Amino acid sequence: MPPVEPLTPQDPASLGPYPLAGRLGGDVYLATAPGGGQVAARRLARPLDAPGREALARVWEAAAVGTPHILDTGRDYIVSEYVPGPSLAEEVADRGALAGPALHRLAVATATAVASLHRAGLTHDGIAPERVLLGPDGPRLIGAERPVTPAWRAPESQELWQDPDEPPSAAADVFAWAAVIAFAATGRPPFGENPTRVSYGAADLGPLSGALRDLVADCLADEPEGRPGAEETLLRLLGHAGALDTVLPPSAPQVVVAPKMGVSRTSPEKRGKGGAVALAAGGLALALVSGAGGYLLAPAPASQARKAATTPTYTPRPAAFPTPGPSPLALTGGVLNERPGDPLRLASYRASVSADATAAFARSRDGAGFDRTGGDNHVSVVSPDGRWTATIDELFVAAKERLDVEFTDRGSGRRFTVPTISAPLSAHHPTWSPDGTRLMLSLWITEGTETDIAPFGFVVVDPATRAATVVETANDADREAFLAADPEVRLGALPAFRWTPEGREVATAYLTPEGRFGVRFHDLAGRALRSFHWVGLPAGTAWFSPDGRSFVTTQCEKRHVFCVWDTATGARRGGVPSARGDGMLGWFDATHLLFSREKKGEYRADVIDFSGETTRTLVELDLPGDDPLVQLFFLRS
Repeated sequence: MPPVEPLTPQDPASLGPYPLAGRLGGDVYLATAPGGGQVAARRLARPLDAPGREALARVWEAAAVGTPHILDTGRDYIVSEYVPGPSLAEEVADRGALAGPALHRLAVATATAVASLHRAGLTHDGIAPERVLLGPDGPRLIGAERPVTPAWRAPESQELWQDPDEPPSAAADVFAWAAVIAFAATGRPPFGENPTRVSYGAADLGPLSGALRDLVADCLADEPEGRPGAEETLLRLLGHAGALDTVLPPSAPQVVVAPKMGVSRTSPEKRGKGGAVALAAGGLALALVSGAGGYLLAPAPASQARKAATTPTYTPRPAAFPTPGPSPLALTGGVLNERPGDPLRLASYRASVSADATAAFARSRDGAGFDRTGGDNHVSVVSPDGRWTATIDELFVAAKERLDVEFTDRGSGRRFTVPTISAPLSAHHPTWSPDGTRLMLSLWITEGTETDIAPFGFVVVDPATRAATVVETANDADREAFLAADPEVRLGALPAFRWTPEGREVATAYLTPEGRFGVRFHDLAGRALRSFHWVGLPAGTAWFSPDGRSFVTTQCEKRHVFCVWDTATGARRGGVPSARGDGMLGWFDATHLLFSREKKGEYRADVIDFSGETTRTLVELDLPGDDPLVQLFFLRS
């Protein structure tokens, strides 16, 4: 990597709040962020106009994959992540051509970046070896923002990687990508040093062989319409065993993806071109948000650990809503009766708005009201720190091929979506990790008829990196045994995964061989850690106590009672009597639970002490229809 050049007298001392430390080349500088750390800052020749700002916003959304993150923009500058590493051109000049896993890793990472830009309706228009940086955490394609900023010029050597007579387009990007991969494999431009050969000469693909050679050759087709798109290019790479070997460790578990019409469980080494087609339905969307390493790892459940878990540690977090808002606070069809000292705040809810439709609502940032966030079948949940609202359509299969999770930055109002799974998988019960950095959705799979629904696992979505990781916790044998059980019994055991309070594990209900319910804990790779087969069915959306030391279940006795158990050992700690029809929402505080009670459209959320007595009513609703739907999601204040 060449040294950072010193600033010249003509260079500014800073760009906005970013002091400049040196020159990285051209109009790009090494700068220091206000909080410390190095960033790359590019000075613009003139301020962005309105179309430029709009296009840059799209780059901002797309650039989380395979390109340096854009961190900030000012009137005449753009700040992005600093990638400390040589360019591909420098690496090849110093060490020679790439081969094997290094070459495949480069191809997957850069194709992912190109595909993500194209999906956002953008083109790069300047892909070249000089614009691929080999950072410590993988290759990055830089310059994605340049076509939308003033004074954009393609690199001088661009004619070696793209037909000079062909206008900028997605197809031109694919051509340039293939030329760069050929360069990486051979150490020289695929059409030599004569730019006119790009228009008429056959490419020199040197030692490239097999599926990668065929792909690069297809991408270098003379006519733009004869080239595969960036997404198809990525899919063909993902279906190639050599590419998968670059990101999966030698002892990695089986790769599982979620296509539209089935779940592929074929091992990578046995998957040929047909595997790439299977990946198309569900794997591509996740690859686009996960980068080169974002394959769907789905380890089979390991044998459960016999050692009891250590007692979880509860870590306080900032309040999502600084004030309780007015009381009573209006809800659709009712009111919320919060008090200033309450340990909970209603963060979002879903409720019937007519006899046959529901709507989702999330609390405003100041805590004083609720805003509608989605229509029928939508659910919204607010992160514990109040930064994000995540919204999903639980019945997405009726209108879309895949589930896109919509994230809203509650501070700026900026929205983006992260694609996740496709049918026959469905996603339910969204829940945030305790630190508010990751969203988890429980996954079910439909096997055959609409009623043949079985557990599959969970997917974790990171809004900061736009990455989605699917984890399978039930294998084929597990699902076969599940579907053989009584249909009325197994419905209760469809998983609703919950984070444990420290955020290092997840837990869910499972159906025991005796046809009863228990609780099983998994690590984030899906391995079963321990099971309490005697405890019954987990109750509520927040079944762990505020300190994390206890959890609550139902169907643990023949009489109506909610049982309290020790989280680490499964030992029973007590029980709270209840009446027929009482539902469990979760813990109000260390000595009170929150019950739901419904009767002919009237709904209440009552605070209950451990003797079973109602101490107050927190939520009152009068909703349309004979069987209205209500879901309440609380955060600790």
